[in-house]
Amino acid sequence: MSDLDARVQQLIARVRIMADAGVPAPIAAPADDPLGELEREVNRLIRSNDAQLQERLLFAVGPVVVFRWQNREGWPVEYVSPNIAALTGYPVEDFASGRRPYASIVHKEDLGHVFEEVTNNSSSAAVSWFVHQPYRIVRADGHALWVADYTVILRDPAGQATHFFGYIMDISEQIEQHSRLQAQDQVIERLGSPILQVGPGVLAVPVLGSLDGDRASRMTEDLLTAITRGKARTAILDLTGLLDIDTTTVEHLLRTSRAVGLLGCRCVLSGISPAVATAIVDLGLGAQSLTTVATLQDALALALNRR
Repeated sequence: MSDLDARVQQLIARVRIMADAGVPAPIAAPADDPLGELEREVNRLIRSNDAQLQERLLFAVGPVVVFRWQNREGWPVEYVSPNIAALTGYPVEDFASGRRPYASIVHKEDLGHVFEEVTNNSSSAAVSWFVHQPYRIVRADGHALWVADYTVILRDPAGQATHFFGYIMDISEQIEQHSRLQAQDQVIERLGSPILQVGPGVLAVPVLGSLDGDRASRMTEDLLTAITRGKARTAILDLTGLLDIDTTTVEHLLRTSRAVGLLGCRCVLSGISPAVATAIVDLGLGAQSLTTVATLQDALALALNRR
């Protein structure tokens, strides 16, 4: 066999390996002739295939699942990385064969807004990629997972979306943790303004921390409910632990005080700080009929003496 024939056979062998998704060794020393130019191009292709293989291996075992969907009803899957089985419990063949389009695993309660996001982003040729709001997919065992979905839109020369290429990953733990933190925040807010029965017909609300509009509304609602249920005659708002005093905070407190009065219950403000007093004056409310005392103890004495 001539040297030229041997080089041709080496090229054929390497092309066959790459055709079978393998990565052959590069040709050691391409010659400076026309065949050598082909050898250098094959070496470049080998290096490119090697990089792509490393990328596929990364997604094959990691938490990120790669998809290529068609822009057709149900979003048929053209490619999905092997780790889809670990995420969903469905084998790769279910998707690759077309038996299971992507839409079939999206939670039915979330499918509508996922479809809307795809449609809205696909309709504008200026949009090349987008991020879905977190949504749920349903595993083969019926368990729902929250996923993050980052999608690139592939378009034809006319700008029409033909395919979507993207990746999803399980974020159920982060979603659950966020929900727990929200629940804890709500508990903390409630504890920040507890409603205490401190005497017959007397309620006290120590206002702790800062007081924004949402928290003030919840505090007022809870207090009015407690007044109605317990037929309270006096409600004490103790401001000793209130932080970040400004005119908006004072307005929230005054609205609460007026709402309490409309139920026939006297509202007493205790623990008035110089900052609160100044804010009341700045609002021009000094002449209004506000009952204020220096301390919670004074407020309790006032309320109990009224009996």
